[in-house]
Amino acid sequence: MDISPTQQVWIYLDEGDSHRGHSVAGQVLEALRAAGCPGATVLRGVGGYGVHGVIHSDLAVEITGHLPLVITFIDREDRVRLVLPALGELVAEGLIAVTPVQVVKYSHREGGPFPRHLTVAEVMTRNPASVGPDAPVAEVVALLIERALRALPVVTQDGTVLGIITDGDLLRRGATSLPLRLQHLLPLAERAAQVESLAGQPRRAADLMTPEPATLPVSTPLGQAAAAMASRDLKRMPVVDAAGRLVGMVSRYDLLKTVAEGLRQRPSEPLRLPAGAPATVSDLMITDVPAVHRATPLAETLDLLLESEKRRVVVLDDEQRVAGIITDGDVLRRAARRVQAGALKRLAAWLGGGARPEELEVAAKGRTAAEIMTSPVITVTPETPTAETIRLMMEHKVKRLPVVDAAGHLVGMVGRAAVLAALQDGGPPA
Repeated sequence: MDISPTQQVWIYLDEGDSHRGHSVAGQVLEALRAAGCPGATVLRGVGGYGVHGVIHSDLAVEITGHLPLVITFIDREDRVRLVLPALGELVAEGLIAVTPVQVVKYSHREGGPFPRHLTVAEVMTRNPASVGPDAPVAEVVALLIERALRALPVVTQDGTVLGIITDGDLLRRGATSLPLRLQHLLPLAERAAQVESLAGQPRRAADLMTPEPATLPVSTPLGQAAAAMASRDLKRMPVVDAAGRLVGMVSRYDLLKTVAEGLRQRPSEPLRLPAGAPATVSDLMITDVPAVHRATPLAETLDLLLESEKRRVVVLDDEQRVAGIITDGDVLRRAARRVQAGALKRLAAWLGGGARPEELEVAAKGRTAAEIMTSPVITVTPETPTAETIRLMMEHKVKRLPVVDAAGHLVGMVGRAAVLAALQDGGPPA
């Protein structure tokens, strides 16, 4: 099978060459592995000479430590182009040559749930929105709301990543009082008014950002990207080129969607999990899940929702089976049909951690959890395979799934973060 365009790289050096006190050959291998190259081979010569004309040979007993080395690897043309600058810095004395090759067969041992040939470059959002460090607060919030974004990189004029602004940054620093997930649900006029209210703020993007955020090189394999997100508990990360310039954004959703697409295309093939990874939901779920009954008064339900870190409450029927689920988004979407815009904004502010609106008691009087829940609910069992859990999350575009026993009784909840952590390849975070 032809997998062109591919290239073979040849690096010629002496086994005694060092860079900053360490073997050049070893550093080259580390650079290639970090770049996601599928493999490399070091060949040790029995003899040879270079531009200085000095012959080295293992036939001469007195000569040791100066035999020629050749490091060679084959990879896609685009990844070769990305890694060559780093190789050039390491090989101060030597030769690097590149030749086009035609790969007619490539087989390897499967090592995990992510296709080994894919990097974040293939799944990321390209040319993401960004702002400069001097961008006004109003511009930052407008971009986040209008484009339904959850994070905004802050870059220099040449695109170097300086920081990142997330929903949490805005709330912690008092730039907004509403989480972005709720602002996106407000009527257009309310969103415009929110941005307009920030017009006079003197602060800039540099005042709001988290500086020096974790980033991923564009050549990072997907398994390593999953490990980086899981270890840092991040939902999305900026992707940068070799010079640290922003080229994309990659999210948990992007990575899980790739796995789900592989499952769709090859339904007969089992998902290959890393050694020791949880194979079923039982080892991924949490068991402390807030729940109410269908007849629970709405005011009480909303109070419990507000206390929930994930802003989700499961609704049970009289037999303790899962009947529905309520999120803060459900509350706003359904409330929007019944209350005035000003009251809706106050309700959103309360769900975001603000003061309890006066209209809440009146609006909730006589109503129950069943009236605002989303039903039916997609559920899984503790025995559900990890692969099926991913498929359901991606197919139905949900972040968390209630876990039920054989009788339909609630026993837990499983989310994207836990699933992604199970898929990481155990390699060092990029």
